[in-house]
Amino acid sequence: MRTLVILVSFLSNIFSKDFDQNFNEANNYYNNSRYLESIRIYESILIEGFESSNLYYNLGNAYFRQNQIGQSIWSYNKALKMDPRNEDLIKNISIAEARIKDRVILPDEFYFVKIYGKFKSRYILKEWLLFGGIVVLLTVVCFLILEFHIINNLKIVRVAKILMLLTVMVHIVILDKFFDDNDDKIGIIIDNQVKAYSGPFYGDNSILFNINEGTEVMIKQNQKDWTEIILLDGKSAWITSNKIRLL
Repeated sequence: MRTLVILVSFLSNIFSKDFDQNFNEANNYYNNSRYLESIRIYESILIEGFESSNLYYNLGNAYFRQNQIGQSIWSYNKALKMDPRNEDLIKNISIAEARIKDRVILPDEFYFVKIYGKFKSRYILKEWLLFGGIVVLLTVVCFLILEFHIINNLKIVRVAKILMLLTVMVHIVILDKFFDDNDDKIGIIIDNQVKAYSGPFYGDNSILFNINEGTEVMIKQNQKDWTEIILLDGKSAWITSNKIRLL
């Protein structure tokens, strides 16, 4: 057992060193304006199974420098999932999205829905779980105090009731956040002027419209090398799967 632990620790150190070495090499390429080389290494790190907000952020910057807006928006959004309060990242997403041609601008959401969405997305799932655990612990402590008559106070009763309500509310948010993070139905178009077809087949007569890179779409289904998508304005079409990356 001890040998296994040592072996796992040894391999982890090797992989960590490889990650740091490759990441630093990619950063050096980026700092020397060799963006294609940096992109190649950043992407190879992702293929190996490593990911971090800094990796996605730097990858997004490299793609943006290469004027690959769709890829940069995809990378920035992946980083935002891990680091939702990064102001530089939020600013870069805004700049990149402003470069989308003919982007669909939806009407503003209902005020309270908008506030809830911002509040929920401001923290990652682990932070919400930590907060939820703390609230549950405080609720249990309050009930133990009341049960064993340590402090028999009306204020403690009120606090316990408030904490119970807060526990329910926080865990509703946690569930909502969990389903958001595990939703594989959202993707970003990564190529410009992508042809949208009426079905999973080629043909001049089957082309419905073109989609610009950086556009966010919902994924309805996949069929071999094709993906059926739904745009934010409700339009539905088929595109080749290599033109989209899942968030």
